[in-house]
Amino acid sequence: MRKNNFFNVIDLGSSKIRLSVFNGRNEEIFSSSSLLNPTNNSKYCFEELKKTVKVAEKEISSHIEDVILILDPNEIFTIDISLNKKTDKHMSIDQIYNSLLMELNHLIKNSYDKYELAHIHLDQCIIDNKTYDKLPINKENINNLKVDFKLICLPKNLIFDLKNNFKLNNLSITNIFCTSYVKSLTYLNTLNTNKISFLDIGWERSTTITYKNFRLQSIKTIPLGSFHITKDISKIFKISIEDAEKIKKLFNKSETEFSYINNSSDNISVKEILNKNISIDLLKKVILYRIQEIFDFAFKGSELEANNYSNSDLFLIGGGSILFNSNSFYLNDNFNFNSIKFYEENDTDICRSALKYYLNIRQEYQTTKKKTGLFERFFNFFDK
Repeated sequence: MRKNNFFNVIDLGSSKIRLSVFNGRNEEIFSSSSLLNPTNNSKYCFEELKKTVKVAEKEISSHIEDVILILDPNEIFTIDISLNKKTDKHMSIDQIYNSLLMELNHLIKNSYDKYELAHIHLDQCIIDNKTYDKLPINKENINNLKVDFKLICLPKNLIFDLKNNFKLNNLSITNIFCTSYVKSLTYLNTLNTNKISFLDIGWERSTTITYKNFRLQSIKTIPLGSFHITKDISKIFKISIEDAEKIKKLFNKSETEFSYINNSSDNISVKEILNKNISIDLLKKVILYRIQEIFDFAFKGSELEANNYSNSDLFLIGGGSILFNSNSFYLNDNFNFNSIKFYEENDTDICRSALKYYLNIRQEYQTTKKKTGLFERFFNFFDK
C-alpha cells in the first residue's frame, strides 16, 4: 500500500504545512515545511501542499500516495464515557472488550452523529472489582468489565472535505490524528514527569492536555491562539495584520535581533516600530494581557484545577509558544504550577510523534487481528 514501504506524515496546520517521509526502519529520509498565510482560503493551502509533495517525490524517487494526516482543528470534541458489561458465563477479556467497543461505536453514531472517532483512550478498567490502568492481556474467565473511556472526535464534514481535497491531489488519507494529542504522548514519555500539563498554542486555538501518573486526565480546546495577539496589535496600533504579525514575531527571537538594521525583508526592525509611533512598553503589555487570557481560559475549570497545581509541570508547545523561548513573562499564576517551561520541538519531532502513534495502534491491531470488532474498523476507518 505504501511505495517502497515509506511512511508519509503530513501535519496540516493553519500557518504551516509539514511533510516528513520515514523508511521502514522509522528513519527520516525527507522533511520539509511550507509557511502559509492563514487568511488565505483552503485552495491556497492545497497548492502549497502539492508543491511540497512534488519536492518530496523528487527527493525520494517515489510517488507519495498514502499519508498519515495530523491536524488540530478548532472543532475538536472530547467525551468521557463509562461502559459496563456483565455476563452470566465466563468470557475472555478480548471478547468482552470487543463487545464494549461495538457498543461504544453504536453510541457515538446515534448520540453524536455529527462526529467521528479519532482517538479511543482507555482511562481505566475494572475487572471483577479489581482496577487496572491498562487492559490486561489474555485474561480469561471474566464476569464483569467496566471501562472508562476518553474519546477525541472530529466533525464528519471536516473529514469528508479533507478526504475529497486530498483525493483531488492524488493523495489517500490512511489515518487522521489530533496533533496535540499524539505530540503530548511522545513528549510525556521523553520528559518522564509524574504530573504534567501541555499547553499547545496554535493559530486560532489552544489545547491543554493534562496527565497524572502517566494517565490522561483531561483535554480541552479553546478558540484563542497566537492570531489573537496579532489582531490585538493591529487594532490597538492601527496597523495592518501583516505588519502586526511581523512585529509579534520580533519577540520570537533573542534580544540581539532587536536591531536598527533590518537584516531580512520578512522582519520589521525596531526603527520601523518607532517610525510607526508604537510604544514598545505598550506593545509588551498588549502581548502579555492576551497571553494571560489564553492561560486563564485554557485551565479554568479543567481537571488540573480541581487538584493541587503546586506539583504540576507545565510545558508550552506549538508555534504560538515560541514567544516564551527567549522572553520572560510574569503572569498572574492562579494555578500555582511547579514550573512553566518552553518545550522546543521541530518538524521532525512533530511528524515522528504521529508515526509512533500509528505504529503503536497498528501493533495493537495486529495482536488482536484474529478477533473481529470495532478496533479493526477503527484502525482502518480512513483506509478506503
